[in-house]
Amino acid sequence: MGEALTSWLYRIAHRYTITIDDLAFDLGHCFTRDTDLDLHPPEGFVEQLAVRTGVSTERIRSMSISGYTPWLLDDIAPGPDTFTTYTRQLAVLLPERNLRRRTVDSWRAWVPLTIDRHYRSCPQCAIDSVPPRPYLVTWSLPLMLSCPFHHCWLERHDGPPGYYAWRELSSVPEPQEAPPAIGRMDNRTWQALTTGFVDLPRHHIHAGVWFRLLRTLIDELGATMSDCGAAQRLTRKVWEHSGHRVRAGQAKWQPIETLTPKKQEQTLEAAAVAMSLLENGNLIGQGREAGLFLPEPDASIDPGQPQPREAPAWQAKSLGQALHDAVEDAKANPNSARQLFDFMTLYRRDDEYIDQVRTNFAELGIHLDDVSQ
Repeated sequence: MGEALTSWLYRIAHRYTITIDDLAFDLGHCFTRDTDLDLHPPEGFVEQLAVRTGVSTERIRSMSISGYTPWLLDDIAPGPDTFTTYTRQLAVLLPERNLRRRTVDSWRAWVPLTIDRHYRSCPQCAIDSVPPRPYLVTWSLPLMLSCPFHHCWLERHDGPPGYYAWRELSSVPEPQEAPPAIGRMDNRTWQALTTGFVDLPRHHIHAGVWFRLLRTLIDELGATMSDCGAAQRLTRKVWEHSGHRVRAGQAKWQPIETLTPKKQEQTLEAAAVAMSLLENGNLIGQGREAGLFLPEPDASIDPGQPQPREAPAWQAKSLGQALHDAVEDAKANPNSARQLFDFMTLYRRDDEYIDQVRTNFAELGIHLDDVSQ
């Protein structure tokens, strides 16, 4: 996937000192405000362009999002079961039983629900090119955070689709290198878009699986407490490591396609952090597909030779000892106190029960001011 169709047409029109509307009219088409060339060109438009330019229809279709069905999204036309079909076939952090069926009207994977998408651009690409600068179609979707060529953060702008908002080099933001975890996630997304496959630590998967795997992980990170149950500790750990508020501060559940650009970026950052934690062995997902991120086995160990046994780093605790340790940790650590409080009130939220739990905490010496209501 490369340059967006609007970007390509803008550069052609610029060469002939005409507008895109003039170019389209010459091909027998008249665009309206609802026409989204980067999403789905009108019927017959691609074929007309192919005849006039000599560029294949396949190449032109690859300049729009519709050219990547059914890999990137199942169908360009939204349907009532589209969300559940796309996000409920896989599971990474949460066990499958926790994933509730949801219906989202007019939903398409990765495509914002309004035509006014938020555009982002690579500042280094702007510096290295000359106006009118080519623009990648992926930059209009909440799909990647960094440039696949320069590995720097994409920067938001409010310019029209098809070209950069930064007309002068003096207005281009200073390129900032993206963290390794984000670069690794985005490189996989780019590999899926350009090759049709993705290399994970132990597996070689199809692009369609990758996009659904990533979108499922994103939805798990936005899941509510009633969705997560006790497994919420996993999603909380990811958000804590990301440095952002849990669920990017959402008051109620929403798909990423409806979030603000800032919350979309924070959610994608959390997804990259989750993958890194899974691959480093610092997080064990409860979903069936969590194993796709398991690290490679140690190649220095000869599987044909018996290895010396090492004493286990841990010993099984009794229930009483485990509870004692949890209480002692909660006394000293406000974060542990909050987690213990959330666990104790997970399945009962009535006022009488919560007051009793808070009384018990006070008797145990746990600071109540550090515990959420």
